[in-house]
Amino acid sequence: MKWHENVVKVCMGIQPGERVLLITDEALRQEQELLARTIAQIGPSELVRWTLPEAERPLQVAPPEILECARTFDVGIQFLARATTEEQLYRFSLIQATAEGGRMRFATGLRIDRAILEHELSADYEQIAAITYGLYEFLQGKSEVHITSPLGTDLRLSIAERPVAVDPGIIRKPGYYNLPAGECYVAPLEDSANGTLVVDKSFPNILIKKPIRLTFVKGRVTEIEGGQEARELLRQIEEGERKENGEGCRTIAELGIGTNPAARITGNVMTDEKVMGTIHIAIGHNAVPPYNGRNKAPIHLDGVMGNPTVVVDGEVLIDNGRYLI
Repeated sequence: MKWHENVVKVCMGIQPGERVLLITDEALRQEQELLARTIAQIGPSELVRWTLPEAERPLQVAPPEILECARTFDVGIQFLARATTEEQLYRFSLIQATAEGGRMRFATGLRIDRAILEHELSADYEQIAAITYGLYEFLQGKSEVHITSPLGTDLRLSIAERPVAVDPGIIRKPGYYNLPAGECYVAPLEDSANGTLVVDKSFPNILIKKPIRLTFVKGRVTEIEGGQEARELLRQIEEGERKENGEGCRTIAELGIGTNPAARITGNVMTDEKVMGTIHIAIGHNAVPPYNGRNKAPIHLDGVMGNPTVVVDGEVLIDNGRYLI
């Protein structure tokens, strides 16, 4: 099955008569056309197509008419070839509008290129969904999480009474999702993380060669150690701290577990955080569905680590990157 058919028919399950919003940037204009043709064959009652105006980027908010579509339409697909942290507020505006409407199933993919179309977006999403929902069932109602790794991670946090979310790739319920997909995730209590996190794979736009060591105290990053990659991470955090709600940039935001066997470590968070055998810990914004946390920040930075061991309420969930459920 071609990637655009996989997205439209398998992942989004678009049905005749639905209203569909389709967004890309200029670099993906050809891909927008392929998606639009596939959607049109199904027979939507309305298809709104929008291409981000390059001259106005980085955008800080979506146009009112696009936000209204996000509130009232049935399906939304957004694929961007170029995406930066400076445009996170724009993306948050779409997430918020989708949540306000409570109707749209909205999927977005960032830094989409040909390799992602051929690998992650051509994956077997029935298999990915089964793995993802297995983790979801296990994490429901759980509380204490202990994460370790061969490189020195030793981090404890709490997910008590926090809703567990999924990006299964089979999208049938209203909400905000990623494509490519493949993760189960939850927002830890914002003051609960204590210990050391060693990130050896990536942060957004940072492909790591020398691992980054972060120290958490009462949910906040107090130290960042490493090489050039650590300095770049600190630069992104400090840039965020100069903006509105900047005080939230160092607060833990997410614990996520990758579930996509076709995903690769590339330096692109859209693929990296989905890789089977990895977990990711994010800092920054989570006060928006589907995270449903309480921390506000102008950034959300996912740190992906390999070979984790994850113990939840005393039961081993992942043993050195091997899932035990």
